[in-house]
Amino acid sequence: MQRIEIQHLGPVQNLNMEIKDFNLLIGEQATGKSTVAKAIYFFRIIKTTLTDYLCQIFDTALYNGSDVSSGFKRVLKRELKSNFISLFGYSWDLDKRLYMKYEYADDIWIDVKLSGNGGRQYISVSYSLKLTQKIAKLEKEALELHKQKADTANVSLAYASKERLRNYDNFKNSVNQIFDDDRETYYIPAGRSMLTLLVNNRSLLENENLDLITRQFMQVIDNIHRVFEDGIRNVHKRYPDGERKFDVTRTAEMLITDLKGDYLYQGGKEYIIIEDEDNHSERIPINFASSGQQEVLWLLNQLYILMLKKEKAFVIIEEPEAHLYPKLQNEVVKFISYFANINSSSILITTHSPYILTSINSLYCAGKVLDKNPKYARKVYDIIGSNCAITPQNVTALKINKETENSNLINKELQELNTEMIDEISDSVNEEYMELYYLLLSENDGLQGETDGEKR
Repeated sequence: MQRIEIQHLGPVQNLNMEIKDFNLLIGEQATGKSTVAKAIYFFRIIKTTLTDYLCQIFDTALYNGSDVSSGFKRVLKRELKSNFISLFGYSWDLDKRLYMKYEYADDIWIDVKLSGNGGRQYISVSYSLKLTQKIAKLEKEALELHKQKADTANVSLAYASKERLRNYDNFKNSVNQIFDDDRETYYIPAGRSMLTLLVNNRSLLENENLDLITRQFMQVIDNIHRVFEDGIRNVHKRYPDGERKFDVTRTAEMLITDLKGDYLYQGGKEYIIIEDEDNHSERIPINFASSGQQEVLWLLNQLYILMLKKEKAFVIIEEPEAHLYPKLQNEVVKFISYFANINSSSILITTHSPYILTSINSLYCAGKVLDKNPKYARKVYDIIGSNCAITPQNVTALKINKETENSNLINKELQELNTEMIDEISDSVNEEYMELYYLLLSENDGLQGETDGEKR
């Protein structure tokens, strides 16, 4: 089981979190939910960086044009530092006590801390001995394959391309085995409505001033929105597969219902297609669509594409509730869980919406029912839909607190989520309302008394 430890990073002073298939972080603004999510993202994409490093050695015996004789730890230092700065800022602005550690598997871990003195501190990345030895072994294999490739310089281009792809897959599988993790990591950030409008500006995609998460999210959209030229209902034709685990027609209709319209990409422009009961349709340019549609569009579309590609993923989703009516928040949570179950994928959600928490609790309860009484499967599916339940054993749910210890949202005695932890403000608001209401009643009683006195 994977685990992350964070000390003194921004608002997060001390966190130790087990990472499972369904992860939930709640809390007020500025308590560190996004900081935790970004830290998990930072560590998880190191796996992808290592795979790319090995493939470049195979291709050129170099990494981004640099000599690799000093070993991967030294060669990758610059890139990891760049990623860290893009996510968390410069080292001299951070608490010198900062420490982060990510455990991927037994004796496979990476940690980050600040080193240095005299007013200068720098990011220091350390690898477990077992991980260092295994990656060093793959380095040697990649260099040896590069030498062998030089001996086959006269082979056809088609053969060379096929061989390169085969070796890339082999390196990727080897790294996945070391980390005991075959899921690619994606981050769907908050503020999606603005990013949806900006993604067609290609100059922004290369803007180094954009943070790593925003840049990569926009690149993902840029890479896939062309497959929607015939609308959501026909996207599956771009990814032919005769052995799907889900009904593409039903799933496409789920997206269209949640989006309140079909999505179309034509001539470099994006539209939401709205149809009325008489089948009259209207094209609405994406910049004139509702903020809710803009927010949820690429959350749903990206998950659907991953399902069609059968790409196992670890998807981090910030504030899925943004600009959505509570009923739709519930439907979006169901689709997220549906995606994770169908696609053998993992989810991390950050939120401060009581509706999101309540929806997750409902799916958690459904998973508990299925676990204890499988005979009720049909009734459960009639209530929440098929493949939407969340397996209780696979859930981590925390409330991130800035001043006090983080709280486990799972009530082990009741075997449910403590929804009142996030909805506690409702009690406070209700108390204020009742105090005001009683004042209103007493004022009415006073007026009534004065009226009765005048009548006498």
